[in-house]
Formats: sequence, structure tokens, C-alpha cells
Amino acid sequence: MNDALIHACEMFLLPTTVLFLAFGLAPSERLKALISAVGVLTSVIWAFHIIFWTGILTPIDFATTLILSLIFLGAWVIAAIPHTRSWRFSAERI
Repeated sequence: MNDALIHACEMFLLPTTVLFLAFGLAPSERLKALISAVGVLTSVIWAFHIIFWTGILTPIDFATTLILSLIFLGAWVIAAIPHTRSWRFSAERI
């Protein structure tokens, strides 16, 4: 694997890991929804970074890193949907 690609993936894996930790410790639905939105945004940026990579990527490097970013994107979307709905419904009851 390309060293620059490894460092680029580390650049996104570290914030994503910290966001998952913050998500697990968040006390309110609003905060969980916000952290999920930031996670979705980070994963989208990561996917765009891989898609528009200007260096020479082998097909396996491209596929591996893109799939990894899409897995995190899917996880954040799955986490964001129920917490955003729960936040919206709790706001309507107030």
C-alpha cells in the first residue's frame, strides 16, 4: 500500500474513532444526533478524498479504502437516523 494513502486513511480513522467514543458517551439525543452528523460528514469527505485521489492507486488500494470509508458512512447514517428522529419527536412533546 502507498505510504501517502496509509497516512490519509489514518487522518480519517483517528477522528472517526474519537467520534464513536464521544457518541457512546453522549448523554442526550441531541448530542448523539450532532455527533452522528459530524461522523457522516467526515466519512463523506474521506470517500471523496479517495475517489479524487491524484496519486497512482492500485485497484485493490482504491477498492479497500473506498469500501472502508463507505462502511463508516453506513454506520454513521444508521446511527444518525434514529437519534435525529428521537430528537425531533422529543422536541415536539415539549
